[in-house]
Amino acid sequence: MFTHLHIHTTQGSLLDSILRVEDAVKFASENGMKAMALTDHGSMASFVNFVKACNKYEIKPIIGNEIYEVDDMWEKADTKEYSQPRYHLILLARTQEGYQNLIKITSVSRTEGLYKKPRVDIKYIKENGLGKGIICLTACQAGRLSRYLTNGKYEEAEQFVGRLKDTFDYVVCELQSHNTEDQANANKLIYDFAQKHNMPYTITTDAHMLSDSLKDSHAMFVEIGEGREVGESYTDCYLQTEDEIYEKLSGQFSEDVIKKGIEETVNITDIVETVDIGLNKGNIMPKIDIESGFDSHEDYLRHLVFKTFDEKFGHMSEEEQEIRRHRLETELPVLYAVDYTDYFIMLYMLAQEARKRGIPLGYSRGSGANCLCLFMLNVTQIDSVRWDLDFSRFANLGRKSMADFDWDISKRRRKEMVEISEELFGKENVAPIATFNTLSTKVAIRDIGKVLDEKEDSPYYKQIPYKLRDEVAKMIPTIKTLNDLGEEEEKDVLLKDILNKNEKLKEVYDKFPLWFKYVMDVEGLPKSMGRHAAGTLITPTPVTDYCPLCYDSEKNIMIELEMHNAMDDLGLVKMDYLGLETLDIIDDTLKMAGITWEDVDINHLDLEDKAVFDTVYKNGNTVGIFQMESAEARRMCIEAKADNVEDIIVVNAANRPGTKESFPTYCQNKLHPESVEVLHDDLRELFGKTHFILLYQEQALQLFRHAGFPEDQVDNARRAMGKKIKAVMEGLETDFRKGLTEKGWNNEQLIEIWQLMLKQSEYCFNRGHAVAYGLLSYLTAYLKTHYTIYFMASLLTSKSDKVQKISIVINDCKRLGIKVSPPNVNKSDMEFTALPEKNEILFGLLAVKGLGESIVYKIIENRPYQSMNDFVEKVADKTAIITLIKAGAIPTKDKMLSLKKYANSLFEKKEYKPVTTVPSPYSKLIPFGLDVEDYRDGKKVDKDRLLVDYNKAKEKIYIDEQNQKYKKHMVEFQEKYAKDEYMWEFDTLSMFLTNDPLKDAYKYTKTDWDMVEDGDKTTLFCVIVDIKRKKDKNGNQFAYLDLYTPFGIIEATIWSSQLKQFSDDVKKGNCLAILGRKREEHFFVEKIKPYNTWLEQMRKKGVAV
Repeated sequence: MFTHLHIHTTQGSLLDSILRVEDAVKFASENGMKAMALTDHGSMASFVNFVKACNKYEIKPIIGNEIYEVDDMWEKADTKEYSQPRYHLILLARTQEGYQNLIKITSVSRTEGLYKKPRVDIKYIKENGLGKGIICLTACQAGRLSRYLTNGKYEEAEQFVGRLKDTFDYVVCELQSHNTEDQANANKLIYDFAQKHNMPYTITTDAHMLSDSLKDSHAMFVEIGEGREVGESYTDCYLQTEDEIYEKLSGQFSEDVIKKGIEETVNITDIVETVDIGLNKGNIMPKIDIESGFDSHEDYLRHLVFKTFDEKFGHMSEEEQEIRRHRLETELPVLYAVDYTDYFIMLYMLAQEARKRGIPLGYSRGSGANCLCLFMLNVTQIDSVRWDLDFSRFANLGRKSMADFDWDISKRRRKEMVEISEELFGKENVAPIATFNTLSTKVAIRDIGKVLDEKEDSPYYKQIPYKLRDEVAKMIPTIKTLNDLGEEEEKDVLLKDILNKNEKLKEVYDKFPLWFKYVMDVEGLPKSMGRHAAGTLITPTPVTDYCPLCYDSEKNIMIELEMHNAMDDLGLVKMDYLGLETLDIIDDTLKMAGITWEDVDINHLDLEDKAVFDTVYKNGNTVGIFQMESAEARRMCIEAKADNVEDIIVVNAANRPGTKESFPTYCQNKLHPESVEVLHDDLRELFGKTHFILLYQEQALQLFRHAGFPEDQVDNARRAMGKKIKAVMEGLETDFRKGLTEKGWNNEQLIEIWQLMLKQSEYCFNRGHAVAYGLLSYLTAYLKTHYTIYFMASLLTSKSDKVQKISIVINDCKRLGIKVSPPNVNKSDMEFTALPEKNEILFGLLAVKGLGESIVYKIIENRPYQSMNDFVEKVADKTAIITLIKAGAIPTKDKMLSLKKYANSLFEKKEYKPVTTVPSPYSKLIPFGLDVEDYRDGKKVDKDRLLVDYNKAKEKIYIDEQNQKYKKHMVEFQEKYAKDEYMWEFDTLSMFLTNDPLKDAYKYTKTDWDMVEDGDKTTLFCVIVDIKRKKDKNGNQFAYLDLYTPFGIIEATIWSSQLKQFSDDVKKGNCLAILGRKREEHFFVEKIKPYNTWLEQMRKKGVAV
């Protein structure tokens, strides 16, 4: 039975294949095939999923790679005259050694050999012994053998194959089952070559899709992804059955020849050994060295846990200490049993080194806060007993998966955490993890519709205009989910899942079925690979013992695998180092205020500070407050009248998909306890902290425990509900109902609580994470309340490169009575500077647009400056000087005058240098208005007098020319640098700081962009800071506008009809009042008035608020 030895899949052959791994292996199984090879383009990104699928369908996996081989992998400089050709070559791992060598070949090709494509040369493979255990196939028409033979380079073909034989275990010529003229020609030449040299040959299909019916969808995917048309290059590149191969090649070869090629696929399958990739072998921990004097790693962990006991709990009563001692004695045996010992020691080592270096760490992330042992190790700062956090949510005897602790660390110092990992565990044993971005349904609808509308040979040529594409895309709903970092993100619902549930979509489908078919065939496919925001792999031996390496977009090393393959499938240890800007804001605030992290230790800080709740949370004044800046979080704080830490923790947890629905009940129950009704009295104790709503995962654990579930099964029951496996769910419900019935629950109550558990199972939030983040939020609010000016200065520094955010912070400073002043070359530091004695914040020099670190260092090093001339002389940087004049950083009463003076100084005035001789012949004097006859005395010419007058005339012309050059210089300078003075401050500081043109608007309105509901109309007061004019399909001009508002930069669209009507108003720098509609944070213009006109009308009405 035929074996496919050359296939490409979506994740490994990005934007080139639409063949999913699962579909490929399932095809092999359904067609009685015993094995299959994976050979993606220069990549092994899919090999783990491939082996998993093969195991599932009982298919023998053959791991391979279609590499790009070149003459010299170190040559990376194409010229117009010469571009080094790349050739394809199939490599298959025959043995375990071959598999390890294939990883190394892939790694070097995707790092050191990378140039446009991952590349390697045969010489490198041979010299490093990497061909051992590898079978080589000569690949497709892009292979060197095919190219040489079709170009008549027979001798070169022989030499090439000789090199392959010297390098690899087994070399096979490859014919392809494609019915095209070019392939038929190549097949004949390769077959004849194999016969002449007594070489084996085999047959492949070079599959990029599941079936031939998908060829148009594949072509569309490649076109929208890479912008290229495929032509005939993918003809018959699908998973063919054995019968189809005979049919395709019947016009090229006899049945015996085809049969022998198919038999060779079976031969290759037989000689390939089963390779062990380490799937499901348990956790693979890095090597951990412990201090001497301990009998085991368990004893050492116990020592580390208890050595901080007195420091952390010595101030507590004996009763409180005993509770925590008992908790630790409960946790440790579980940690030993689930094999977390070395992992915890590893976390301790990382935390200890980070704190030694003074790297700010978050309180906790995820369920780590639920573990008291991590608090004792100083890995977290959360006392899980104080906050009533269920340890079984983090670890329990029923949970066998690897522990997964995520770190929040200083964003600016994140790289140091990776360096610490490399120092502790070995540089070659540490590498970031990959992540794959997918083609969203909305993008597929728009892009495919555009191609179909614009291509003349399309059946829908000029039938799918932009408006229709946009309308259809907007019909696709999004769902909010939590990503693997616990952060909320939106994802499109797949078209195939909702088509039959939406009548409008069905109408469009009936009219354009091909459009929708293409979309449904490619939506959700991987389109690019990137570097995971936080995930870093740490292995006991070099990473390349487990998986291949590659470069990210900035040429940093990372692995090719995504998180779940590396961690869940191969059992490798992953650390998530997530850079958190809030930690830098806190750290900067503390340093400016002259205090330390110990001074605001969350375990000793006053968490009942009324001023914090009154000034920040209750009124929604949450600019800069961690997790509370969004419009939704502000609303929730106000609605709950947040006046205690539990409120903050609840808002953090409830402001998520699904859980928001229960928040009004929380507020109602909190604010009106006298009218609270609970489903059953048992819930008064179980759900008391959340005013009787089911919000936390830990509450689900408590409920299962209350229903009598064994301790080692409560978390498994919670997780099983989330997976919604019918058979498991039925068993769970039976046991759940039985347990609660014994507690006195009636049938109606049981039905209602079970439905609530089902509904919330996908969205319930981990209380440990909510506590940690809620407390970090409280710390930011505490600092904003008691160290206000330092906090706001730190906040401004953190937002200095974010135009949309910085104006919001400036406005909050105004609300707080803090003046934010323009930069000053003699006083400003790199960052924003707090001047508490003046209640003023000085603009940071690095926040000035166009100034880099080097010039800012120079400005600071060379001060003080006595005058502008002194500054110009010392700094001598034209761009910086112009920018700083415009920004108001060089003190002056008249910026324009200063700029003109500087322009004047740039013009080099040259003195006229008199000539010493009169020109010859004398006719050259005529252009200067001189006649030699006027200087004759008889026949003799008075040359001295003539020379004087000649120089006078020449000097006058020279001066006139200099004046003209000066005027031209000043005009050009004015045109380039000195236009639109009213925009200078915005252009350099990203805001209007000293002269806000919109300051009077908010006397007459309470408009708050964040509070405007999606789809509602509102009036924005704004300055147009940028205009991008476009044309629609009918040639009508419309525009995208960037609007400066007190809420940051808001992007707006003004369609052609409104643009014609209000063309006089739509100009850069114009202050306007614009009526429009908010849709998904975008603003669509309907009507425009000049701001002053609107303001005057409001003054006459006298409707100030």
